[in-house]
Amino acid sequence: MTIWPRKFGLAAVVGIIAALSLLLVAGTLYRQGQATLGLIILGSVIVLSIAILGVAHVVGEIIRLPSDLIQAGGDALRGAFDWLGGILKPKVEIRSAILAGIRRFDSQGKLVVGSLRVDVMSQIVETSALGTILGQAMARDVGVQYFIPLDGITVENFQWSFTVDRDSGERGIAVGCSLPSPQVDEEFVAIDEQLVETLSLGSGIQTINPWSGKHALVAKARAELKPRAFEIAQRPECLLAAERMARTHLEDLVQSVVSSLLQLSHGKAPPIAVLVRFTPALTRTQVTEQSLPGSQSASE
Repeated sequence: MTIWPRKFGLAAVVGIIAALSLLLVAGTLYRQGQATLGLIILGSVIVLSIAILGVAHVVGEIIRLPSDLIQAGGDALRGAFDWLGGILKPKVEIRSAILAGIRRFDSQGKLVVGSLRVDVMSQIVETSALGTILGQAMARDVGVQYFIPLDGITVENFQWSFTVDRDSGERGIAVGCSLPSPQVDEEFVAIDEQLVETLSLGSGIQTINPWSGKHALVAKARAELKPRAFEIAQRPECLLAAERMARTHLEDLVQSVVSSLLQLSHGKAPPIAVLVRFTPALTRTQVTEQSLPGSQSASE
């Protein structure tokens, strides 16, 4: 008796009682000579009992549906609304806004994404029969700049989609950016000439030789500070630091652009997640090879 209500529910129990009552009425009519009416009521009892058991079974199965299935149904419904929203608001609108927002900071086809400070030292040594001379120059906190080339970047470099938080059900937007890796800006190497430290030494006769050329070596060493700074800036550890800076800068920039666009169109911006992925940039040699006539057929 305790298992029956749990399995079929209160509504099924009431239905069964009604069926038994109809069965009693059918028996009474049959004894009173109303056989046809009694058989009709008996048939109704059978149909009603089957219907009760079927409905109870369906209700029981619905109650036992896993919560994940119900959640999946809700996600599907939200996805349908998002799909309709995507038709009303084409994706190219957000992508075009992102591209336009980035190009606002375009400086001669490049987007500056960060800078580093490095220490640079250059030494030149010359040896002759008269001895050895050395010219040295050192510059501290040399500024090197990194940028992302904007040539060839289109709306296809950006993708976005709706997201749903499974716990709270809150909808948001995920934006993906696929951009070239940061490059060192050869046109920007900041050296404070007044803070450059120099050193000139000689050995043997060159120690006292006023025509040894030590000062000329120092001038050459100073001239090599910028190329050396450029070489240091291209080291793997520096490029990795540049990527971290660029990723943070781009995430903030794209999030600001998308948030401003949604606030203008809807009055409120949902949570926005930005993912930046860098693709290796072509080296000078690769660019030159691709620009040469017949280079593609030769590689094939």
